[in-house]
Amino acid sequence: MLFLTLRRDIDKYSSFSDNLSHMKYLKFLVFAIIPLVAAFVFSTPIATLLAKIGGTDKVAVALAPAREMRGVWMSTVLNIDYPQRPTVDPATLRSEFKSQLTRLRKIGINAIFVQVRPTGDAIYPSKLVPWSKWLTGRQGIAPGSDFDPLAYMIKEAHAQGMEFHAWINPYRVSMDLETYNLSSKHIYNQHPEWVKQYGQKLYLDPGIPMVQDHLMEVVEEILVNYPLNGIHFDDYFYPYPEPGQFFLDQESFDLYGTRFETKEDWRRDNVNTFVKRVSDLIERKKPWVKFGISPFGVWRNKNRDPNGSDTRAWATSYDDLYGDALGWAANGTVDYLVPQLYWNIGFEVADYAHLVEWWTSNVNYRTKLYVGHAAYKVGNNRELAWNDLEEIPRQIDLNRRNKRISGSMFFSAKSLLTSPIGLDARLKDIYVDRRLVPEQPDAPGARPLSPRLGKVKATERGQLLVWDVEKAVPQDDLPYYFAIYRKMEESEPFELIHVTPFGQNCRRLHFYDEESTGGTPIYEVRAVDRFHRESRTDELLP
Repeated sequence: MLFLTLRRDIDKYSSFSDNLSHMKYLKFLVFAIIPLVAAFVFSTPIATLLAKIGGTDKVAVALAPAREMRGVWMSTVLNIDYPQRPTVDPATLRSEFKSQLTRLRKIGINAIFVQVRPTGDAIYPSKLVPWSKWLTGRQGIAPGSDFDPLAYMIKEAHAQGMEFHAWINPYRVSMDLETYNLSSKHIYNQHPEWVKQYGQKLYLDPGIPMVQDHLMEVVEEILVNYPLNGIHFDDYFYPYPEPGQFFLDQESFDLYGTRFETKEDWRRDNVNTFVKRVSDLIERKKPWVKFGISPFGVWRNKNRDPNGSDTRAWATSYDDLYGDALGWAANGTVDYLVPQLYWNIGFEVADYAHLVEWWTSNVNYRTKLYVGHAAYKVGNNRELAWNDLEEIPRQIDLNRRNKRISGSMFFSAKSLLTSPIGLDARLKDIYVDRRLVPEQPDAPGARPLSPRLGKVKATERGQLLVWDVEKAVPQDDLPYYFAIYRKMEESEPFELIHVTPFGQNCRRLHFYDEESTGGTPIYEVRAVDRFHRESRTDELLP
């Protein structure tokens, strides 16, 4: 994510002299300097003071829709989220992931996006790329006891009823120029002619067809070998621009870009072609696996394109990263987009509220639209808005009032679990009612048949529900999981109380409702397929 490059953010380029009036500067002195002094005098955490000054009244967030994506990115690069320290010990790797996952689920998160390919390496056993140094401490060194972290992560996420998406950085080769640390199996040593230096990092050249073929093999290896729910790319295609730096792909352009008038159009076509190939691969192999991208939050500035957003971004997805998110959506090559709207509501250079409206007005309805939130800024940013705990609740409220937005994703796991001003607790309050992730539109085949729910029995452990699936349903067509709903009065709406583990492939299951107290609860059990389509309530079998 952009955070990984020390957040070359839009707000970095909005200096006080350019964007603050004298009154705003006075406000800055009052709201920033005084808390610093107070913190020094009274030894109170600065972020806490700023949050209190910014106001503590909770925002009344709109009710959650029937389905809602509540995702989180888990970074492995730089050990931002996982593992906190590299290790070859399987027990440590297991316990740390399970601990984070369980805590995230309790907050209300229902999908996790784990960075499985950070820098041309992997956190899973691969025939194509070496083990990641961010996992074990040294590139090419495997965890002990033949431990497969990715297989474990997926199994654990599914056991807790959460989606697992494999987040891939296709083109990044290294975060530094210390190539002597790279494994002999690493792409830099296997094909140095594919690698370009830009700034203090190394990247694959997207314009070389063999690069694209290699990356397709990488994607297919993950897709075929693991029971994923999604393949995910972030905003890194061509590198973010740096002053005085040029991406040295002229030779590639001369060889492979002859049918294009400009290098810029050729670069965009390189990215578009790769995205289309990945989309087609998934459709052929596992059509239930979702494919999505989280582009930089500004597609184009209005001063470059009348269709662009009213922003003043220093870089844009279309012009600088060569990622045409609107084109992907229009062509149906992605299932969802997650624009990274990492700015606060009212931010002058890039207003969150304006960008939400812009994306929802420009992305077609076939493509799901989620929003990426800057959880890492909460209580930890020079913009005063981010020291108000209610900034992200306001953003979620805005999202929920916009029918085109189907949920949120947060960067990153660590920022939620170690929030300096309690974002984790606040999200738990907002996500108090559990939700399934949105279903995939235009999915093939029919919805699953409803299971047969037997008579509910009161036990010392709670209400016991037992249900089974019609014997006529083939083994391969058994429900992917079941959603259990409860209400206490006939006139009330059903409330989702439990999601069974994914992929159990059982015909007969049971569940103890240990939280039901008093009264005579009414239950409904719905079968859910891999596309997250539920059985219809009017098709209940006797």
